[in-house]
Amino acid sequence: METMIVYKGNPYADHNSTAYATYERGVEVGCWGLCINAVSSALYSYVQRFLLPYIGLKGLYFMGYFVFGMGTSLIGLFPNVKATLILCSVFGVMSSTLYTIPFNLIAEYQREEEEQLKPQGSKKSPRGTGMDCAALTCMVQLAQIIVGAGLGGLVNAAGSVIVVVLSASAMSLIGCIFIALFIRYVE
Repeated sequence: METMIVYKGNPYADHNSTAYATYERGVEVGCWGLCINAVSSALYSYVQRFLLPYIGLKGLYFMGYFVFGMGTSLIGLFPNVKATLILCSVFGVMSSTLYTIPFNLIAEYQREEEEQLKPQGSKKSPRGTGMDCAALTCMVQLAQIIVGAGLGGLVNAAGSVIVVVLSASAMSLIGCIFIALFIRYVE
C-alpha cells in the first residue's frame, strides 16, 4: 500500500535509512504546509468582508467549497512538493469558509425570522442565535469524527492515501451542488 503521496518516505524504516530521512523531510515540509494553511485562512477570512458585497454569503460559501474541491483534486493529480505547498492555501480557504459563512448565515436567518415576527406582534421569541450556533458547531465536529473514522477504511480499500484528497475533492464538489440547490440567499 502506498503510504506517502509526495515524498514516498517510510515512517517504519530504520532511522538511519534514506527512506526514513525522506519521511522526516516530508513531515518538515508538511509543517510548512500547515503554516501556509493557517496564513491563507487568516487572509481569506479578512478578504471575505470585501467580497461579501459583490457575491454575497451564498457566493462566498460556494466559492470556498469550489476552490477547495479544485485544489484538493489538483494535489491528488499532481503530487509534487511545490504544487502541494502552493495548494495548501486551499485548505485555509476551506477552514475559513467552514468556520465563518455558516455562522453568518445563521445570524442572517435569525435576523430575518425576528423581522417576520415583529409585524405580527408575536411575543414568542424565536430560539436564540447561540443555540443555533452551538448546534452547528456540534454538527461540524460530528462530521469530522465521522470522516476521521471512515478514512482509514477508505485508504485500506483503495490501497493508497491519495484517495483522501480525491474523496475530499469529490465531497467538496458535492457540497457545491448542495449549496447551489438548498442554501437560501439572504440579503
